[in-house]
Amino acid sequence: MLEKLQNKKAEGYIDVAVAVLVIVFLLVFSVGIFSKIAVKQDLSHMCSELVEVATTSGRIGPEVQARYEQLCEEAGIRPTMTFTATYFDSSSGKVQLGDLITCKLTYSTELIGFGGYSLPFDVEVTESGLSRIYWK
Repeated sequence: MLEKLQNKKAEGYIDVAVAVLVIVFLLVFSVGIFSKIAVKQDLSHMCSELVEVATTSGRIGPEVQARYEQLCEEAGIRPTMTFTATYFDSSSGKVQLGDLITCKLTYSTELIGFGGYSLPFDVEVTESGLSRIYWK
């Protein structure tokens, strides 16, 4: 019985099997991480485009909403959009020349692993710019 326990003929096969499992796990995990990095880049692009539209038009209005819809369709995601600014006229969303306009996009996602394991988290991007329109 003691001889059978000390026999190590199949040890190499077990090492290879464990190494393959670890490599597959790392590949699945890295693909999940890289896809979330792509989502972060998409959000960053969307946020900069929205701030550009808002600063160029000098208000947070229908132009911004229309561009948001276009970007959501292009990227295939629909993040939560929040704007903060010092409004010249809050009913129309006008922001005076040189005042700060800040856009914040938040997208809830999850990192999925083996066995139904998932780690939910929020991806958040904030960008700001100055209004380029003088309102009288």
